[in-house]
Amino acid sequence: MKIVQIVAGAVVSVMIATLLCWGLLILYAKFILHGKGSLFDADPNAANAFFIIWGVVSLVFMLIGASIMIRALAARTQ
Repeated sequence: MKIVQIVAGAVVSVMIATLLCWGLLILYAKFILHGKGSLFDADPNAANAFFIIWGVVSLVFMLIGASIMIRALAARTQ
C-alpha cells in the first residue's frame, strides 16, 4: 500500500507540472503573441525546447512529490 501512495504522490506532482507548463504556454500565446499563432509556429526549435523543459520540470516535480510522500509515510509509522 505504501508504494501505491508514493506513486500517487509522484503522479499528482507530474499533473501539477503539466498544468503549470501548458498553462504558461497558453498565457505566452495569449499575452505575448496576442493570439497570432503559437510558440511552435514562431520557432520550430522552441517546440523541442518546450518539451525538454516540460520533461525536466515533470521529473523534478515527480521526485519532489515522491519524496514528500516518503517522508509523510515515514512520519506516520514512527
